[in-house]
Amino acid sequence: MNGIPADRLPGVLGHELRNPLASAMTGVMLTREMVDADDPRGPVLDGVLRDLDRITSLLDGWLRLTRTGAVQASPVALDQLIEAVANRHGAEFVSRCADAVVTGDRCLLERALDNLVENAHHAGALHVRMAVQCLAGEVSIHVEDDGRGIPAEHLGKVFAPGWSGRGGNGLGLYTVASTVQAHHGQVRCVPLQRGTRFTIRLPLAAAPHALA
Repeated sequence: MNGIPADRLPGVLGHELRNPLASAMTGVMLTREMVDADDPRGPVLDGVLRDLDRITSLLDGWLRLTRTGAVQASPVALDQLIEAVANRHGAEFVSRCADAVVTGDRCLLERALDNLVENAHHAGALHVRMAVQCLAGEVSIHVEDDGRGIPAEHLGKVFAPGWSGRGGNGLGLYTVASTVQAHHGQVRCVPLQRGTRFTIRLPLAAAPHALA
């Protein structure tokens, strides 16, 4: 029996996980209501709720992409997005572009950057740097690390589903590439003398947007 095709996997997972995720969120919300405001368990439960909310948004985004072939078209301020990822993972945000706004799904883009930083740490990186570079009509997001790096002979398959240089499931970089492609962009992996640089290129929003 053949397995689930990689391009259908997000839809299958989204369908199967939606109900138990909603049940888990309801349980945590009810528990939070029973915890006093000064209880030290409150912030922990708040963090769990934020994580569950992010998972819900990710599932919704992948289900939308699987069903329609397109992502949600909302304005995303990249400086705010990258700062959130950098703070969560202890990365250094070295170059900003205050006017960089792209159109797409914020949660999917955030998870793609999470994957790149997590991949760097799994490769033994001690330092990860993130940067934004604005060019004519497009923006580049750089994620650079000092980890073990990727051998040149593997560069042609790092984004292929199922490929992993460390024995993982081989879906992290594949989902990065799928997310970038869905946002009409490109992603490139460049080996450095020490470590690796991933560069995501995305089209800038055609006109200024009011950001929430």
